[in-house]
Amino acid sequence: MTPLASALTESMTSSTGELTVLDRETDTWRPYPWPEVHARAQQAASLIHETNSHTIGLVGEPTIDLVAALFGALISGRSVSILPTMTRGADPAQWVPATLNRFRDIGVGTVLSHGAELSMLLDDGSPVPVRDVAEVNRHRSGDVVAAHSDVAILQGTAGSTGQPRTAALSPQAVLSNTRGLIQRLGVDAAQDLGCLWLPLYHDMGLTCLVTSAIAGMPLWLAPTAAFAASPFRWLKWLSESRATITAGPNFAYNLIGKYASRVADVDLGSVRVAINGGEPIDCDGLTRFETALAPFGFHASAAAPAYGLAESVCAVTMPAAGTGLLVDELDGPTGKQRHAILGPPIDGMDIRTVPFDGAPPGVGQVEIRGTSMMNGYLGQDATCIENWFPTGDLGYLTDDGLVVCGRAKEIIWIAGRNIFPTEVEQVVAQIPGVREGAVVAVGTPPGSPRPGLLVAAEFRGRDEAAARSAVAQRVAAVCGVAPATVMLLAPGSLPRTSSGKLRRLEVQRQLESVGA
Repeated sequence: MTPLASALTESMTSSTGELTVLDRETDTWRPYPWPEVHARAQQAASLIHETNSHTIGLVGEPTIDLVAALFGALISGRSVSILPTMTRGADPAQWVPATLNRFRDIGVGTVLSHGAELSMLLDDGSPVPVRDVAEVNRHRSGDVVAAHSDVAILQGTAGSTGQPRTAALSPQAVLSNTRGLIQRLGVDAAQDLGCLWLPLYHDMGLTCLVTSAIAGMPLWLAPTAAFAASPFRWLKWLSESRATITAGPNFAYNLIGKYASRVADVDLGSVRVAINGGEPIDCDGLTRFETALAPFGFHASAAAPAYGLAESVCAVTMPAAGTGLLVDELDGPTGKQRHAILGPPIDGMDIRTVPFDGAPPGVGQVEIRGTSMMNGYLGQDATCIENWFPTGDLGYLTDDGLVVCGRAKEIIWIAGRNIFPTEVEQVVAQIPGVREGAVVAVGTPPGSPRPGLLVAAEFRGRDEAAARSAVAQRVAAVCGVAPATVMLLAPGSLPRTSSGKLRRLEVQRQLESVGA
């Protein structure tokens, strides 16, 4: 057995906690004791062994069968890759071949799925065999035939720039990251309970699930689609479960804080850790969430802004539980900029910043190394965990931890000044009608005859002309730069990664193509 498989088996079989899964069809929660989840994982391992596949692909909502297949792959020493379900409005004729070809290209031998995704993927011309994950229930739970793979998880990563790549994560790296999180947050399986709705194909969602299993901590697990259909249900779940630990991206905290007048009849007094990661932290938005939810028992000390990336399994830095939001101010061309301090590195990880041409004074490129690092990108040269890895993020270190200012590739250069996109985006988001978390600020492409600032935002309202004028005036007044172009788009128009991050460089290319 791999170290990860041994740790999972020991914790899951000895835990007295439960994995409680939301069934979307009946809208009810069903508990499964962790030892039962392990027994189902052994059944899944038997199915996986039958397929003779070294790498398993998963796609679908997190049912108990899909979760069992995930853990079945991990305890049997196989590799597992999880890809996104089809997003609303997508064309199945494009999603199906793209998904199957992606699985094929990363070496998946068998895909396990269910529901609508299974029906679409079951194509006679499929380049990869597809099976119903419900077959897990028809296999006997016996001794696991363990493989000896040096890769546990094949994690897709693209971020806001670049082409999709796949990080190969070893069992040791995954185990190190989960233990680092457990230690930093002081997780106690006898006292803590998690609540999770993040997608399992994203590094934060997957790591939170695996960490819960390693800790033997009770967990409520909901499909992401259930949150998307009604984001305020997250608060209801936290209240009903009496959860102590939860996690979400910045936009979720901003959204709920902005429309907190809709909140009623919830008790958030049990939450002691609310991880905010996966996106740049909006300090004002997070403070608004804390203030708005305080009457419902939410403690500001629970806020835990963190930093991570798929290349390090997930977490790189994390504040200790109870720290709350700490803010540092940096002098910039648009005045004082407030940035969240993202905590010190977790155990096993090191972090530094190195000079970067064009970065503001005191800011450098963030580099990391340590026991959570990937083996390398699939199909590329292997990496060494002792070597420094350039993240592409710009930031600096304080006594309380890391501050990240933005992406190196996304700095906007105008009239000899450099501006981080988030500075402009947070200003534009305050305009009535502009959708929260749906603003992109970019510079004109390199070589443009007239360098300028381009702003694209999703807008819902009647008077686009007035909103466009308000955006231009507000940005000029606060940031000291008048946008050359302001484009207002229909909701859902801005390109995003599979995990929901905005693709700034794709927006820049689109604006260039229309002559902006």
